[in-house]
Amino acid sequence: MTPEYQVYAVRYATREARRHEHFIGGDPHDAPMPMDYFVWAAVSPERTYVIDTGFTAEVAARRKRDYLRCPVEGLRLLGIEPDAVEDVLISHLHYDHVGSFHKFARARFHLQEKEVHYACGRSMRHERLRHSFEVEDVCGIVRMAFADRVVFHDGDAELSPGVTLHACGGHSMGLQCVRVNTARGPVVLASDVSHF
Repeated sequence: MTPEYQVYAVRYATREARRHEHFIGGDPHDAPMPMDYFVWAAVSPERTYVIDTGFTAEVAARRKRDYLRCPVEGLRLLGIEPDAVEDVLISHLHYDHVGSFHKFARARFHLQEKEVHYACGRSMRHERLRHSFEVEDVCGIVRMAFADRVVFHDGDAELSPGVTLHACGGHSMGLQCVRVNTARGPVVLASDVSHF
């Protein structure tokens, strides 16, 4: 029998913004379009997966985001201790999805190999494309790879029964989403595959 997970969404920040601030090239129907920022956890009696790690208070201040709490503190409210987490699934390397990775002392980080190539490659010559990345986050994940703490995936993968990764691309070259088996059936944690 496939294990069933409880899925939790942890809201850690918010932003008052307008439509044109969210889309490359703007939006002719400009209007208020606030945005919330989340990390997720998939928890079964046997294991816990954390999906994305959010950003830090320093990045929130620099990027003018309203920081509600450290994502790790939000996970602790659910009884999830970061030092006990073994697997963190990173949807992509944009600042709001990977910035607090360093707070997970034992975790392996799962991401698409294409995402690291993209974040370290020629596309980062363009300000519009690199704007969503924090160089220290990207360098930190490279350091994790040198410490043998990154699991690179090339396309879809089953991590364990009931938890699968799905390569999507688009928003970022190596964007992936996570499918989790729950008591109600499969839940897809889409991240920025379908943010709005």
